[in-house]
Amino acid sequence: MSESKRSNSIEDGEAPLESIIDDAIARSEDGRVSMRALLKAWNDRSYGPLFILLGFVGGTPLAVVPGAAAIVGVFITILALQMALGLNHPWLPEIALKQSVSEEKLREVRKKMDKPLRFLDHLITERWRWAAGEAMRRAAAIFVAALGVLMIPFDAVPFAVAAPAWTVVLFGVAITARDGFVMMLALLGCLGVGFLGMRAF
Repeated sequence: MSESKRSNSIEDGEAPLESIIDDAIARSEDGRVSMRALLKAWNDRSYGPLFILLGFVGGTPLAVVPGAAAIVGVFITILALQMALGLNHPWLPEIALKQSVSEEKLREVRKKMDKPLRFLDHLITERWRWAAGEAMRRAAAIFVAALGVLMIPFDAVPFAVAAPAWTVVLFGVAITARDGFVMMLALLGCLGVGFLGMRAF
């Protein structure tokens, strides 16, 4: 599919969450979408969707296996440190870049998630640019790295790991949509995680 046919591009600032999947589908080659193509499609916002995905995995029953959320936290930390260092795209090993998903599956996900994504996209937009600029994104990367590290000990406390994991999701949304308001909510989430950590440990 040519780029001219892409709609609601993530770069347009409209419907950023829907555009994560739309841009992925637009990068399909021979019916499959590779991780390399996704990073290219998402450009300098690449970290946002990855934080959303990993935070979601770490904060839901998908990570029910003991130690799984801690492993996710390590990956989050590695990615966040790359962002803090100013890498435009996260470095991933070649084996990861070659991983792909079928366009058909992505379209199925897009269809199933249409209503919730549309609802969420009505709530987020590019705003409070002072809180979503380059300097703040670098600072956010440091906070995300810390949250990733905290997911390791939090994984030992039942349900506690959801707090840092979902805060990572908030940062991911803020980075993807360049929404300064959500960025502030994520920073507040960090305070909550810190309070929970002091109570738990």
